[in-house]
Amino acid sequence: MAPEEISFIPNDQFQSMSEPDFDEIDGALYVDEDDRLVSPDQKTVAETLLNAIEDSRLLTFEGEQFLFKRFNFLRFRASALQATLTGKRSDRKTQKEIDRLLAEATESQQQVACANLRLATSIARKLAKSPNDFEDYQAEAYTILLKAIDKFDYSRGYRFSTYETHAIQRHLFRYAERNQKQSYRVNANSDAISGAATDTPDPDEPTEQDVNEAIELIVASFDHALDERERFIVRARFGLDGTGKGKTLREIAEVAGLSKERVRQLIQQSLEKLAEVAQPLASTFGPDTDK
Repeated sequence: MAPEEISFIPNDQFQSMSEPDFDEIDGALYVDEDDRLVSPDQKTVAETLLNAIEDSRLLTFEGEQFLFKRFNFLRFRASALQATLTGKRSDRKTQKEIDRLLAEATESQQQVACANLRLATSIARKLAKSPNDFEDYQAEAYTILLKAIDKFDYSRGYRFSTYETHAIQRHLFRYAERNQKQSYRVNANSDAISGAATDTPDPDEPTEQDVNEAIELIVASFDHALDERERFIVRARFGLDGTGKGKTLREIAEVAGLSKERVRQLIQQSLEKLAEVAQPLASTFGPDTDK
């Protein structure tokens, strides 16, 4: 099996450079900022993490260029050595050197990432509509930050922050739009199952008792329509577990040991199964004449 290709942003100077060229930076690596103190009344791990992010040091333009150039050069050297591998036992020494170069390249990459966490967090906070959204957006922003570092061409002379901002905003807008569509589908399926009793009695409309009996019939069909995990998730989501209060996707995910996205998928899948069970009830509720 061929080794995974080592990617890097090429530079014409790399051929004539060596590692000692990166022993020292000509200038300051970080911006000289006032000392930032962590608030003594921290309550949660999340708050501690956010303060650590706020305390992350910003790179100077020279420092940013230095680190981008260094980790791309180290990857360039590792890639060149990788091309010499022949599959023989004598390649062990070469592979060890490749691993060393990549480890040092990762250190420089992480320095850039840490210096830009503050901006990534700020973007996530501005776009998030709720605390739960913020946690998800923050995780997504960090993932895109690392990908952006790999793709950024520092040789053009631009600050990385501009590239980072566009990359994260573009991704989070798409992420939010995708989640909104999924949420709409889930809610639509849920409404189709539960129905709604109108405030004004209408002889042509099902009564509240009809609706309740239909819901009871659907709930009673859980055992043969859904598997054990699906039953647990649907009952928890819609407060049918005896609590009378529906749980959030995050709460269910933590208990079930699943990702929030997987819980959302299982809910939609379960609702589709229950919709099939509810199909025979169509005669009770009558045809849809609004279409």
